[in-house]
Amino acid sequence: MATTLNNLAELHRAQGRFDAALPLVQRALTIYEKALGPDHPDVATTLNNLALLHQARGRFDPALPLFQRALTIYEKALGPDHPSVATTLDNLAGLHQAQGRFDAALPLYQRALTIRETVLGPDHPDVAATLNNLAWLLDAQGRYDAALPLYERALTISEKALGPDHPDVAATLNNLAGLYRAQGRYDAALPLYQRAIAILERAFPGGHPNLDKVRANFRHAKISAG
Repeated sequence: MATTLNNLAELHRAQGRFDAALPLVQRALTIYEKALGPDHPDVATTLNNLALLHQARGRFDPALPLFQRALTIYEKALGPDHPSVATTLDNLAGLHQAQGRFDAALPLYQRALTIRETVLGPDHPDVAATLNNLAWLLDAQGRYDAALPLYERALTISEKALGPDHPDVAATLNNLAGLYRAQGRYDAALPLYQRAIAILERAFPGGHPNLDKVRANFRHAKISAG
């Protein structure tokens, strides 16, 4: 029952229906804690999902202790170099980054990347996800020369592993376009935004918050380009 609730909630979250997902994850967490105990990896997975939902709704304060508890459970139950540890590190880093705590986020992304490259291999989609996130952090700090090759490597891995029309490809295209836009390289940025929009329109014909964001980025870039 809890697994079904988690899966249904993840479907809602992936489609941007955060309010529909939240009570499902909360119910799944209650079931798992009662059935498996508070330190089971399935509890940690559900804590991660609940924290991601809070973050997506802009509620950073309740997300932080959930990520931290999930990380503690995973490290104790699975070991410090397990892929689930890397996933939680990546998520926790993203929360810090969203709050402007870049110094706290950087070592978490770096540790997640090391784990994923070592355990999963250098061409795994999860490696691409962390590369994209790490590049985004460097980008936000104006460290464009350091961010660019990470975005490019993430894009290459995602296109090869997931296919050219996957939403993760669109996410990296959007971020790479944002870097070019910040540098005033609108001729390079605009076609990347357009390709990202096309991918997301096919993936989410009913609309999605990420699609709205990329469309807005494209409009602003066009205005800036003149």
